[in-house]
Amino acid sequence: MARVRRAPLSFVVLLGGCGFLGTRLPATNRVLRHASKQPVLEAEEVEPTSFSMVVGGPAAEPQRKVAMITGASTGIGLATVEGLVASGRYSTIIMAGRDLQKHQDAIEGLREKMPNLTQPVELRYLPLDLASLKSVRSFKESFDEVCQQLDTLILNAGVMALPERKQTEDGYEYQFGVNHLGHFLLTNLLMDKLAASGSGADPSRVISLSSSAHQIPSKLLKGDLGNLQSDEYTPWGAYGQSKLANLMFAYELDRRCRAKGLPVTANAIHPGVVNTELWRYTGTGTSSPFNFLPVKNLTKPLLEYVLKSPADGAQTAVLLATKPDGKLSGRS
Repeated sequence: MARVRRAPLSFVVLLGGCGFLGTRLPATNRVLRHASKQPVLEAEEVEPTSFSMVVGGPAAEPQRKVAMITGASTGIGLATVEGLVASGRYSTIIMAGRDLQKHQDAIEGLREKMPNLTQPVELRYLPLDLASLKSVRSFKESFDEVCQQLDTLILNAGVMALPERKQTEDGYEYQFGVNHLGHFLLTNLLMDKLAASGSGADPSRVISLSSSAHQIPSKLLKGDLGNLQSDEYTPWGAYGQSKLANLMFAYELDRRCRAKGLPVTANAIHPGVVNTELWRYTGTGTSSPFNFLPVKNLTKPLLEYVLKSPADGAQTAVLLATKPDGKLSGRS
């Protein structure tokens, strides 16, 4: 029988150039058991599914706070991570998403961009696919293995204006499933850690990235809860509905935390119209708002000229995650 080569699931890179320190997480066994159930014809190497890097040099012990953000490899998410690192408030930042290589590149890029940090911050990637509720539950297990607390949860990842209707792994309309349902389940699974990590003086924080697009006409905007699957699909209508769900979730989470006396704040923000990968589907399909342009190839340079930068778009999330303003709850 061919043997599966064990590759380390986690590695740590120290900024001072200490090299690679291979470690194994309990998740290794899960990966290998899964692999063993399949016919193996040739030797196969299991790729790492998690890694961490420490940026910054040794200094006075920082506040031992942990933040987690979805969709952190590019755009607003990556700019938010940079802001959290620079704040000195967090010693660990979990970056959750689908693409290991993109997150590795992002983390190494931050290390090169921020060479003068005096406080060490661990940036750890954990795999998460919000289009799969099974993946969300697996993420919770992986998170429990590496973190015993969670002080800030930033629900940033999302998709926008898919030209054709698509479904998640679980059969939900894709934008509603990724933008809302995946984050809804993730937050509920992490509420125990959020509540245990906060206090009345310094509550834990849940920050949802919504959008002014929540005002786009949709069944949900009219109060109709009977068609959240967007069977009468329009790209922007489905997106607007998912962003309205983000907003409603933040308000309801705040209400329930207050009612139960939990030290958790919940806020939703509109980051502005930002130049990120979120625009990847614009300029395609019959309903694109850019179809009025005489030359569609002008769309991208036009967006780069008129849209906010990711750093500008991340400012509100960073403020809520690092400043006393984040102690206020139930606002948008």
